[in-house]
Amino acid sequence: MGFNKAFNDLAKSFSKFPGVGRRSAERMAFYILKMKPEEVKDMALKMEEIHNHIKPCSLCNNFSTKDICSICSDPKREKDVICIVEEPKDIMAIEKTSRYRGLYYVLLGSISPIEGINAENLNLQKLINRLEKKEIREIIISTDPDNDGEITAQYLIKLLSSYDVKIYRIAIGVPLGTQIEYIDSATLGQALTERKAIA
Repeated sequence: MGFNKAFNDLAKSFSKFPGVGRRSAERMAFYILKMKPEEVKDMALKMEEIHNHIKPCSLCNNFSTKDICSICSDPKREKDVICIVEEPKDIMAIEKTSRYRGLYYVLLGSISPIEGINAENLNLQKLINRLEKKEIREIIISTDPDNDGEITAQYLIKLLSSYDVKIYRIAIGVPLGTQIEYIDSATLGQALTERKAIA
């Protein structure tokens, strides 16, 4: 295997990361070339470790090294309030606000007609089971305020309205077309505090 093929293959792998274009991928590949052998080995081990040992929480789908994540197992959290998000990274963004003390439920995606992802692809059964057991009194829908996130939110509102639960949607201060992970903590915290009742 020649240098060009090996380099291009590595850059192509990096370009699969969200938000990484061709030039950024090539810069990352060049950076790997400049790293010391022990640094490359350490990075590879960390990547393998995170892939092998971090799995979805059995209750909420958040990433965890244990069967139940640290948030679900925290006795100080409000157990009857659920904030629905698209991805685990959204939990990290909300936690930085220090304004929310309930639990979470991660959909692991959103409805996206363009990508052929429909409602049946959403991971909702564990949440439905908890609703049927009447464990939840309040749900906050915190999907991204972009097209896919809004479609997902509307579907969730329609689905969850049949249960005896208050439904809210974050809205105040959250700009349309953005993603939860990129909203600053103050704005996101205010959006949670000033959430709007849906049903």
